Amino acid sequence: MLSFRPAETNDAPSIKQFVAQAGLSSEGIEQCIQTFIILETDKKKMAGTVGLERNGDVGLIRSLVLDKEYSSEELLLRLLKAIIRLADHQGVQTVYLLTRVTSIFYALGFTEVPYDQVPEELLNTPHLKQYDRDQIAIMKRHLVEMG
Repeated sequence: MLSFRPAETNDAPSIKQFVAQAGLSSEGIEQCIQTFIILETDKKKMAGTVGLERNGDVGLIRSLVLDKEYSSEELLLRLLKAIIRLADHQGVQTVYLLTRVTSIFYALGFTEVPYDQVPEELLNTPHLKQYDRDQIAIMKRHLVEMG
């Protein structure tokens, strides 16, 4: 059985290792550990994670990773919905994410945006700066649409 829980400060090393094993950057996870969600088994094995880097009323969804053993579109969507609810609960107006595959995110109301329409504060985050603009898409969603 799988369950979601908010990450705690002492989860940072295991989240960083989990994210790095998936080939994603683990830089800055400690600074936003309070806005990470962990998907874990009943034996406390990490099966997935997702985080939110908040910058004012804008948030960057990051580190969306599922263990290969639990990889499914359903769990990916559940993780995304959980972090979107957290962002909405914290007063974030718009969330962004970086991706190489855009199709799954359209179903959740995300739209692709050009770099020149991304808020400057997000473009200057270390997490976003490390990716090649030609290799990723930036997508956004306004949370006021959730109702």
